[in-house]
Amino acid sequence: MIQLFFAHWYTVFFALLWGSALLIAAWAARVAQFFNLRMPRVVEQPLATKFPMVAVIAPIKGVDANTQENIAALLNQDYPHYRVIFAVESADDPVCALIGSVQANKPAKRIELVVSGAATSRGQKVHNQLAAVERTTSDDIFLAFMDADAHPAPNWLHALVSMLNSHHIGATTGYRFYVPSNAHPANAIICVLNAMVGTLLGPYRRTVAWGGSMAIRRRDFFGFGVHDAWQGALSDDYVLTWCVKKNAHTKIHFVPQCIVASQATFDWPKAWEFAVRQYRITRVCAGRLWLTGLIGAALYISALVSAPIAAIVLAVMGSRWCIIPMVAFLGLYGLSIFRGWKVLQAARRLLPDHTAAINQVGFWFTWGMPAVHGVNAMFLIGAAFGRIITWRGIRYEMKSRTETTVLPG
Repeated sequence: MIQLFFAHWYTVFFALLWGSALLIAAWAARVAQFFNLRMPRVVEQPLATKFPMVAVIAPIKGVDANTQENIAALLNQDYPHYRVIFAVESADDPVCALIGSVQANKPAKRIELVVSGAATSRGQKVHNQLAAVERTTSDDIFLAFMDADAHPAPNWLHALVSMLNSHHIGATTGYRFYVPSNAHPANAIICVLNAMVGTLLGPYRRTVAWGGSMAIRRRDFFGFGVHDAWQGALSDDYVLTWCVKKNAHTKIHFVPQCIVASQATFDWPKAWEFAVRQYRITRVCAGRLWLTGLIGAALYISALVSAPIAAIVLAVMGSRWCIIPMVAFLGLYGLSIFRGWKVLQAARRLLPDHTAAINQVGFWFTWGMPAVHGVNAMFLIGAAFGRIITWRGIRYEMKSRTETTVLPG
C-alpha cells in the first residue's frame, strides 16, 4: 500500500512538502521552547563587577509621546561611568529643546548634543551615529548604541557591556519587543512577528546585532572596519554584524536583559511600510537570511493550505490515505500554536511590567498563527522588488550593504 501512495509524482511532492514543513515547524517550536526556558535563567546570572567608561550614542529625531520617558530611562542607568551623546540632524529639531531642558535640570549627568547635518551618501541614522562617534575619545572603552524610541530597564547598560569583558565576544546586542498599544490586527501581527524573530537570537552563530541596543569596544569599532563600512551604509546593525563576524571572526552575544520595550501603534499601511522596509534592508544586506525566511514562509503556507484540501479530496474519493494530509495539517497547526505559546510565555517572563498589554494580542500568538505567517509571507514578497525605501521621511536607494544614495524628496 505504501507503494500505491507513492505511485504518482504528486504524492511524492506533497509528502516531501508536508514533511519539510513539519520538520521546520518542529525546529522553530523547539527554538522557542529553549528561548522560553533558558533566557529567564540567563537574566538571573550575575553581571561583571568592572565598570569601564561607556559612551552611549542615541540618534534621535522629533518628540514622540514617550520620548521624554525614554530619555529619562537612559539617563538613570545603574552604571557609574557613562555619558550619553544625543545626535540630531538639525538644530531646529524640537527634541533639542527637550534635551536642553534635561541638561539644565540634571547638571550632574554627562549629556552632549551633536548636530550632524543632513546625510548625502548614507542613512541619516548612521550619519548621526558617526557624528557622535567623532566626539568620543580613547577614554571611552565601550560604545553603546540605543534607539530613542526604546525604553531601557535600569540595568540595560550594565548588562549590555558586561560580556564585552570577554575577548572572544566582538559585540553584544539586545533586541526590541513591541508592546501593543491596542489590539488592532496589524499591530498584533507586527508584535508577534517581531517576537518570533527575537527567539532566534541566543548563543548561536546566526545571532545578528540589532541597532537599537548594541555595544562594541571602541577600539574594535575602528579595528574591525565598522567605521569605514558605515561611511556609505544605510543599516548600522547588519553592517556591524558583517564586520564583527566576517572581518574579525568573532561572535555577537545576545543579552536577554537588554530586550527593550517599544510602543507599537501600527495600522495596515504603517505595518506594510515598516515590515517591507525591514525585509528589503535584509534582502540587500543579508540576502541569504531574507531568502531563508521567504522559503520557510512559502513551505509553511503551501503545506498548511494544501494538506486540508488533499484530505477533503481523498475523503470524497473514499481513500483511506486522507488521514495522512489531515495529520500533517493538525501537526503543523499544533506546532505553530506551541511555538507561539512559548514565545508568549517568554514575553511575559522577560517583560512582566507589560503583561497586560501583551495579553491583549494573545490570540495571534496561538490560534491566529496561520494568519500571522500568511501576512508575513506577503511582507517578504513585497520586499523582493526594488531597492528604494522611505525611512523617517527620507528616501534612499540601497545599492549594496555599504553603498547608499539619498534621493531627492
